[in-house]
Amino acid sequence: MEVEEGRLNLKVEGMTCNSCASTVSGIIEQEGGGDIHVDYLMGEANFDLNNPKKLERILKRLNDAGYASQAAGGADDGPQGLSSIEKKFLFSLPFSLVLFAHMFVSHDFWLNNPWVQLVLCLPVFGLGFWHFGKSSYESIKSGNINMDVLILIGSSSAFFYSLYGTLAYAGSLAAHDFLFYETTSTIITLVLLGYVIEHRAVQKTTTVLKELFRSKPDKAKQLVQNGLNQDLVVVNADSLKKDDIVLINTGDRVPADGALIHGDVLVDEAMLTGESEPITKRKGDTVLSGSIVQNGNGTVRVTRAGNDSTIGQIVRLVKESRSDKPDIQKLADRISSWFVPIIISIAAITFLVNFFVVETSSADALLRSVAVLVIACPCAMGLATPTAVSVGLGIAAKMGIIVKRASVFEEIQQLKHIVFDKTGTLTTGELQILLNRTSELLDQESIWSIVKTLELRSNHPLAKSFNTLTEHLEEMELTDVEEVAGKGLRARFEGKRIKFGKPEFAGSFDGFEGDLILSMDDQALAVFTVKDELRAESKSVMHHLARYGKQISLLSGDREAKTAEVAKQLGIQHFKANQLPEDKLNELNVLKSKGKTGMVGDGINDSPALAKADIGISIGNSNALAAESAAVVILGSNLGLVEKLDVISRKVVATIKQNLFWAFAYNLVAIPLAAAGYLDPMLAALS
Repeated sequence: MEVEEGRLNLKVEGMTCNSCASTVSGIIEQEGGGDIHVDYLMGEANFDLNNPKKLERILKRLNDAGYASQAAGGADDGPQGLSSIEKKFLFSLPFSLVLFAHMFVSHDFWLNNPWVQLVLCLPVFGLGFWHFGKSSYESIKSGNINMDVLILIGSSSAFFYSLYGTLAYAGSLAAHDFLFYETTSTIITLVLLGYVIEHRAVQKTTTVLKELFRSKPDKAKQLVQNGLNQDLVVVNADSLKKDDIVLINTGDRVPADGALIHGDVLVDEAMLTGESEPITKRKGDTVLSGSIVQNGNGTVRVTRAGNDSTIGQIVRLVKESRSDKPDIQKLADRISSWFVPIIISIAAITFLVNFFVVETSSADALLRSVAVLVIACPCAMGLATPTAVSVGLGIAAKMGIIVKRASVFEEIQQLKHIVFDKTGTLTTGELQILLNRTSELLDQESIWSIVKTLELRSNHPLAKSFNTLTEHLEEMELTDVEEVAGKGLRARFEGKRIKFGKPEFAGSFDGFEGDLILSMDDQALAVFTVKDELRAESKSVMHHLARYGKQISLLSGDREAKTAEVAKQLGIQHFKANQLPEDKLNELNVLKSKGKTGMVGDGINDSPALAKADIGISIGNSNALAAESAAVVILGSNLGLVEKLDVISRKVVATIKQNLFWAFAYNLVAIPLAAAGYLDPMLAALS
């Protein structure tokens, strides 16, 4: 196997909890892997490997430990029949059922013959010893003792105790006092059943995430020029490059981001933006990778492909977010790492106390210590957080909310202040622009052409509206075009200074009052008035956040009167107008000194503020996927998803706490009961 040096991704089957992940991580680390992330829910291991020759050694050790492994491709391949753990359970079940039946027949029935029981138990014990033994050996070798060590010790103790009785008291009724073959077999079978249940629960938990990962297209129909003709070639979607031409038809997944250059198509972008209604795309419109063509066909000129495409970035970010751990999970992981050694110590003490102090028989003392070993369950503590987080990430992504780190769910609940931008965030951003007045220095068409040329070089939300109004006009020849953040744009036109923006930037003039002014050499050319509407969902979001005690602020670069009007409509008490980017940063610093602070903005001109906040939420701008400024990106334009994000985070955190409570409560109650002899090892295994 030839593997290039760099980042590797392995599919790893058979991991059921954090202890398994620790074993896998320990093996990879010992063989030279670095920056390791093991995701047992998704069955993946990602790591750096400087020596590619080590990969075969890693794969061998993982397979020896019971974790079937292979190099992974891009998308998830979906269900592949029964898993190895399900096959092992189905193999052991018939033997255990027959062996268990001996408890319900007469003493002289053939099932009560020690040698018959040994023969029935051997296949199950052999399977269990092989399965749990390999895992235990590698876990100890890697320095991460897992739960399989407990099961191995418990089942082996019962088996060898029974074997001693069979051999030492062959043909004697006394042998029956030593026989616990059904205990051995049942422990192994029920623990395997538990792993099967965990496996299926994990599969169900990660369904939404896997559906998201599979939405990244594998193939593309590329049109390749061949002389005067074009050939249609099926290629790997990740191999596409900028300006390649691809064909899309009804039922296809769009293979890359691009511009539609021919045809009309109806596309479903629900997996990307959460928008439930299909959208008609026409020539010149942008289509996003991963969206589904419901009707029509067309050709697309690629702008971004592979991991740089929208779906590529989403898949990457969601995978990366799951490598992050909330504080509550870090605590559970620390406890889990000490869990198995502590349980082994408790089991040893249980045997000694029961045999020497309580003076029970050696058989009873052994059974109680075995019950302690098999009833203890660190897996529940390890699974409690990541399963809840995975569901939260999957549901959020399906709505069009991309959470870049898992700890966001916990941190959102700790926010005291939430700051909102106005234009394009609380308002629709679909602006009505009115040219109120012009001077006689230039005609209106020249004025609009200058504005078009300036706004084409701007990232401000206003630019889109201006560009829509002026798309039929030619650009003017301007030089030295520069955008001054939070103020406007300036350039030179025929040697003269052009300014366009706020009155205090472009210049305030008698009789020229408005929202934006265009000036040339400090003489007013035109005045514009801008009207914007509140988003329909803005009031609901404000009400929801206020209901849960969040203190809401509005920081806007707009004029005082307009900012105050929006604040009044939404019931926001704290607001500031005429805010430059540096002003917003200063205000965020003040709020952060009083408590954790979140920022909701459009992700373009608000990038510094989004980065400064404890939690930055970018709305309506898919370009923020690639930016480091926002911890959360809302791909659609629906502000109501901020409320949905808060609801999801509350449910995730509540579920984590509930899961951890029951995991700790179970162990705290069950272990003492087992040590005191109130739980049979078989009942303990079932528990």
